Amino acid sequence: MAAADFIKSLVPGAQKVRKKYNVLASLVIAQGCLESGFGTSGLSKQAFNLFGIKGTYNGKYVLMWTSEQDKYGNVERVQAKFRKYPSYAESLADLGSLYNRLFRYKAVVGETDYKKACRAVQKAGYATDINYANKLITMIEQYKLMQYDDTSELPNEPDDPESPENPEEESSFPSKEYAGNDIPLNKKLPSDVDFPQLHVSTKDGNDVVEVTGVIVDLTDDTTGKKSFTFTITKTESNATEFDLLVNDNILYIDERRFKQQKYYITDVDLKQAKNVLTKTITANHIFTVLLAENRVDDTVTKKLTVKEAFDIALKGTDFSYVLEEPESKFATAEEENFGDKNSTELIDQLINDYELELDVDNYKIHVYKKMGKEIPFTFDSRYNMPGISIKTNSQNCSTRAWGYGAMSKDSKSTDKKPKYVFEPILYIHPEEKKFLREGKPKWADPIRDETIKKSGSMVSALKKHVNPYPETVVSVDYQYVYEPKLLKIEKPFWKGDTVHILADTADGTTYEDDVRLLTIQYNPLNPYSSPKLTFANFRKDIQDIAVNQAKKLREQKRYIDQILTAL
Repeated sequence: MAAADFIKSLVPGAQKVRKKYNVLASLVIAQGCLESGFGTSGLSKQAFNLFGIKGTYNGKYVLMWTSEQDKYGNVERVQAKFRKYPSYAESLADLGSLYNRLFRYKAVVGETDYKKACRAVQKAGYATDINYANKLITMIEQYKLMQYDDTSELPNEPDDPESPENPEEESSFPSKEYAGNDIPLNKKLPSDVDFPQLHVSTKDGNDVVEVTGVIVDLTDDTTGKKSFTFTITKTESNATEFDLLVNDNILYIDERRFKQQKYYITDVDLKQAKNVLTKTITANHIFTVLLAENRVDDTVTKKLTVKEAFDIALKGTDFSYVLEEPESKFATAEEENFGDKNSTELIDQLINDYELELDVDNYKIHVYKKMGKEIPFTFDSRYNMPGISIKTNSQNCSTRAWGYGAMSKDSKSTDKKPKYVFEPILYIHPEEKKFLREGKPKWADPIRDETIKKSGSMVSALKKHVNPYPETVVSVDYQYVYEPKLLKIEKPFWKGDTVHILADTADGTTYEDDVRLLTIQYNPLNPYSSPKLTFANFRKDIQDIAVNQAKKLREQKRYIDQILTAL
């Protein structure tokens, strides 16, 4: 295609960009010509992709070889997905949308001087070629592309609903909110059982066999990730299930809260000692396995509600979510290029950015701001807690830190002092004086985040980042004790719940506090087994520590008084 004909094919889409995104048509036409070699590049021929934008467009993409550099600087050739557009107009619109979404291109949007617009694109870091702006200006002047910048006489026509120019803001992320329909499991599983069971099935589900006589060690926590292990010795009576316990076959187990949970076997350790065969099996819940295998190629840059974020993270999966609190209780978060990762990584990012906790029932994800509640239950070393471990860590404590947000459009790499959208923020914890060491503050590493463009967002991030309180992690061994009198005053506990711990010795109280259960390690096949529980607690201030010291002194006095009375 001749240069003039190629330019003519770009004009309608470029003028739409001028109308909708306030970006000069001459600029995007020149970039389209330069980036695609006037439509001769493989991407432009196969996918109408002028600018090498990766990902998918309405689910469409092409695979192309490209050079990628890892974090160590190694370059290798890999195949990557690139967006496939129905025409050049959508490719141009994607570029116009990009300039409007990213703050660093602020000087490009609304600029009416094509020379200044070209230089603003280069200054914002669009290309590493130091002559990029000059090449664009030369092309605009050579082909008189500035004639297409005046769109005042063009009618304001509505966008074609069949060709969304900005797919990441359209319905390319269908709602994954739970609609009341559960995904059916294997029909061969028993429907009525009076006790917890474990079954193994083939991948196709045709063979389902109960596994008996094993002790399961299952770990469940507030991130929603669950896994379990068990060891089985082959005998004449269990040969069928023993042989079915291989990688990628499926295990169904009745957990304490959710029944018939689906797990994939991920690790098999087979050992033979003389004529005895044993297998140690590790299985991970489908929430972990399937999300790790699903990739979300699309990316979004904007403030996202928690629903929008989950819709993106779960795209392409069978999982749905239930907000266990009103949506208004959940914060929104500014996300920069959210996507382009596997779903597990995106869910982990959501847990951190939105401060969430998850509980998973097969394909249904229960989303909490904070699960659990205060439960009238006491772990007492005198009757139901044979062991306790207390770890206190103050090494990562800090009292202040700097926060640096997005760079200003006026900032240059040669500047001795970089310029930011807002002045760097020094956050000092309000109770810093209580935690000084030798009269000096404890500095945390600074936050440097290009996605933060508002000072208020940086302050919020710094408040999470700076923590002067020593972290206390408590692990206990719990021994189930049947006591009818206690059943009337104590309620069952589960992860997320806050309970009371009292550890006594003859010398006084070792530990007493209200703590929150984060991880439970238990055997779901035996409701009377003794689980191992891990709690976490942050001391709120020095006063709390002083109060607990006073508690210990009172308890020691109580024991001494009891001893004296006995004498």
